[in-house]
Amino acid sequence: MHFHHSKEAPSGLDPAFGAEVSLETTRTTTTREEWISSHCTGNKKALLIGINYSGTDSSLDGCHSDVSRMYKFITQTYGFLAENIVVLKDSSKLEDEYQPTKANMLYWMQWLVKDAEPHDSLLFHYSGHGGQRRDRDGDEIDYKDECIFPVDSIPITDASDEQILNAHRNVIIDDELHLCLVSPLPAGARLTAIFDSCHSGSVLDLPFMYSAASGKLKEGEFIAELDAEKAGKMRKGRGVLAVEKTEKWRIKEKVFEMKDVLEATKDILHETGEKLFVEKDAKGALMDLERLNGVKAHVKQVEKLEKRNESLADIVLISGCKDTQTSADASEDGVPTGALSWGLMSTLEENPEPTYLQLLDGIREKLRREKYDQLPQLSTGHPVDLSTTFIA
Repeated sequence: MHFHHSKEAPSGLDPAFGAEVSLETTRTTTTREEWISSHCTGNKKALLIGINYSGTDSSLDGCHSDVSRMYKFITQTYGFLAENIVVLKDSSKLEDEYQPTKANMLYWMQWLVKDAEPHDSLLFHYSGHGGQRRDRDGDEIDYKDECIFPVDSIPITDASDEQILNAHRNVIIDDELHLCLVSPLPAGARLTAIFDSCHSGSVLDLPFMYSAASGKLKEGEFIAELDAEKAGKMRKGRGVLAVEKTEKWRIKEKVFEMKDVLEATKDILHETGEKLFVEKDAKGALMDLERLNGVKAHVKQVEKLEKRNESLADIVLISGCKDTQTSADASEDGVPTGALSWGLMSTLEENPEPTYLQLLDGIREKLRREKYDQLPQLSTGHPVDLSTTFIA
């Protein structure tokens, strides 16, 4: 296996490795232009990141092997060249600039998207911990940002209080990921992003999510899906909170049902106004209306910011699970691996050119047969016909 190694940093990038991304930057806003689907016939570049977090209380086993297998897979199957692939791993065999710190990860994300043109094919693969943080800008219906954990965001065992505080500042939230990976891309450029991590369903803040059962847009609404068969054995989750009890995750799942309730509430208020509360006393009716108006305002804010996140670029996100779920760190055929990475590459090895719907269904079916308790998700930056062929 070959790791791309540059003697000098790529020109034209921010010299401050991964300087803090300003969330005030104007984010992607679509126009009435027609979408351009990438033919993936231009330049091909890939950034592969695998973090095992050795020396911490949150170590994983399969993330290094995930990126090693992905490297081999994309060079042999999709024609990516070794000189256009960068691999970051928390390995003593790699030099400092290829350690997956927050600064290095943001820096190489800039490298990945720099000078992208229509019909280029860019691939981003992250295998590591994922989690959630309190939402900063009101664009999350559940008031939580999804995030990923660079190696320097999880403190080592027996870290001091200061080290723990500093580490917690190094998570990368979904707003930053969108700004780095999605916003810079022109119409027709393809980004295939794969996140094998917990709570990753909307980790790029893309507005269009699809149902595997029908291939139809979920359009932000909760679609009831049968839970995967419960795992027959304990699996390590790729999230710092993965040790929480299943019951707690069921409770958190209910948060996502609320958007349907909120949409229905808006319709009821529009049609009936205060008549809905005629049987209540005046004070109680007023309090209910104030609460519901606050809820309506939040939903409108989320919808406004979701529209801002649409993209003319050809963005495809394949994530390991719903925002409310964990992704498994497990073993297949005796090799440590992430469930999504294994399911994705196994599906594409059998059929390198499936439709988007066949790919999503294939991954889910493989995980279901192996009793993985997670549902991989497919999201895009603009509407996509899932009957078209997936290429990279």
